Amino acid sequence: MLLENLSYPEVELYLKEKDIILVPVGSVEQHSPYGLIGTDFISAEHVARQAGEVMDILVAPTLCYGVSPHHMAFPGTVSLSPDTLIAVVCDVAQSLVTHGFRKIIFINGHGGNIAPIQVALIQLKAKGAPGIFQLTSWYALPGVSEICTELYQDNDGKHATASEVAVTMSNRPRIFKNSTTKPTTVERPNYNWPLSAEEFRKTFPDGRMLSAPWLATEAHGQQISNVAVKALVSELSSMLAA
Repeated sequence: MLLENLSYPEVELYLKEKDIILVPVGSVEQHSPYGLIGTDFISAEHVARQAGEVMDILVAPTLCYGVSPHHMAFPGTVSLSPDTLIAVVCDVAQSLVTHGFRKIIFINGHGGNIAPIQVALIQLKAKGAPGIFQLTSWYALPGVSEICTELYQDNDGKHATASEVAVTMSNRPRIFKNSTTKPTTVERPNYNWPLSAEEFRKTFPDGRMLSAPWLATEAHGQQISNVAVKALVSELSSMLAA
């Protein structure tokens, strides 16, 4: 049920039965030497597509880029400004509304996207756009924090987490065959948020925030994503029933 694989007549047929669509959104940013630069959009896309398959609902192409200025001191990071992401989300949602979608759910994988997307959804409503617009971060779904604590105790961290690395590992295992898994220390410096790019790299030199991503395994990733998908299906089912 991927929008990108349909023709427009197939979308017209879908809209006669359903008006819901999931839009994965993530970021392109460093995730330490242990994780992939695409971690956030890979994980959000996976959870959204799995839920879409279970529920037979459409999933839009992933919005890969997000708001990541604090990671710009690490090569490979590509950041949007908050204003740009707000505009993109508004344009995407308004396009979908024009065609008849009335339940547009953004499945997010990056904390830096939350405030801009919330602003975008408020702007859409301020302009009178009809329907339900919702932001759901997969890692905040019921049960996800609990399974991560069970697996990693207090070492999952805030960025380049063991859990998100595990989810990407379960999706793209071949890429991790030669990746570093050597343990190091989990530093817990004092800091105030937000941080500039320079402040972030000085505070977290290898890009990790309080995390031990070397603990991640492919099996963990499957466990975590299963919990997230089940919770998302439950949340969406409740919405559709209401």
